[in-house]
Amino acid sequence: MTRGPEQPDVVIVGGGISGASAACRLAAGGLSVVLLEKQDAYRDLVRGEWLAPWGIREAQRLGVYDCFSAGGGWEIREWMTWDEAVTEDEVEAVDMTRFIPGIGGPLSFPHHSVCELMAEQAVACGARLVMDAARIGVTAGARPVVTYRTPEGAHELRPRLVLGATGRGNTVGRQIGVTMRNSMHHWGGGMMVEGLDAWPADVQAMGTEGDVMFMVFPQGYGRARLYLNFPTANKHRYRGPGGVERFLAAFELDCLPDRGKAVTEAAPAGPLSVWPSVSSVPEGPPVAEGVVLIGDEAGNADTVLGTGLSCAMRDARTVCDILLASGDWSPGVFAPYLEERNFRLERLDFGASIVSRLHVEFGPAAVERRRRVRRLMAENFAAQVTGLLNMVAPEDVPEFGFSEFFAERLFRETA
Repeated sequence: MTRGPEQPDVVIVGGGISGASAACRLAAGGLSVVLLEKQDAYRDLVRGEWLAPWGIREAQRLGVYDCFSAGGGWEIREWMTWDEAVTEDEVEAVDMTRFIPGIGGPLSFPHHSVCELMAEQAVACGARLVMDAARIGVTAGARPVVTYRTPEGAHELRPRLVLGATGRGNTVGRQIGVTMRNSMHHWGGGMMVEGLDAWPADVQAMGTEGDVMFMVFPQGYGRARLYLNFPTANKHRYRGPGGVERFLAAFELDCLPDRGKAVTEAAPAGPLSVWPSVSSVPEGPPVAEGVVLIGDEAGNADTVLGTGLSCAMRDARTVCDILLASGDWSPGVFAPYLEERNFRLERLDFGASIVSRLHVEFGPAAVERRRRVRRLMAENFAAQVTGLLNMVAPEDVPEFGFSEFFAERLFRETA
């Protein structure tokens, strides 16, 4: 007798933060779940590793917060901006623990370690995890078809629903006809380092000098994830032989204490990756019959804003709540998810454009712009509203911060 293909309730394609957290929630809710991950083992691929307080709240609702804490989650308590447009006596520490009562500051963590723990939790809840799943094919329909290959051979699944969570690669989205409207403002790069013992362990930093915008996110015990954002004209600067050395040397900046010595003398502890910092907005709904996209696969704002993982947690929680609430999984039932997500992405995309223009544009005019905006923010607290997007959920940020009038007021050039 020939056995037919496995028919789980849900197949999740992509074992990253959004996919693995959804697997945990759905399996804990009693659904049969298969989680497909293309890697044969979780490793450092230089992904987002910063979770805003509103994202932490989503992780708690999903029941996966312990994966962050056990996976090396490190609370960031202060934010410092060192910048060529800021004098030494103007540098102030922003308390990052005060934005959402009971949550604390954002978490910085090793992405791959947290994903591995989430996958283990999903399995403990009853999900089936398939690592090293290659050539994944998805056909939408009332009973969608998922095919993939492992070293053991070809496999086929016929679930009730597929969740596409493959990130910016958009592996599932492309197969169901979801196209993206992409825009790119700059390039970015990231690398893990260790030996950063002289850096204050609970302080993250950012700033701009010359032709780089830098970020430092400590992960405790002398480790930190470093990021650079830079002009597209410099996209090859940190590639090839000597790229790691040039990347670290870029942190030798006059605006940093001791000219960035604590960073430049750190040792690489993972790969260096560079990428175009792309904002992707879906041109149609990221839902088809039998398929729903979540996380970056459903669209994303520029990485400079740092809200990608928080959005992934919100997507996973919202879609899981819908699936667990009713047996009706037809496309129309996901309308509330799409409406909220469109609203959220529009706000985040607007906020990211402001952050990019303010901190990832270079030259004398850009320096003067940052000085002028800083003065405006000091005189009028309302001008700081866009900064809330890093801390609180987009729906909790005052509406005026997303108006063209606000942007014009913020960036009005001096005569």
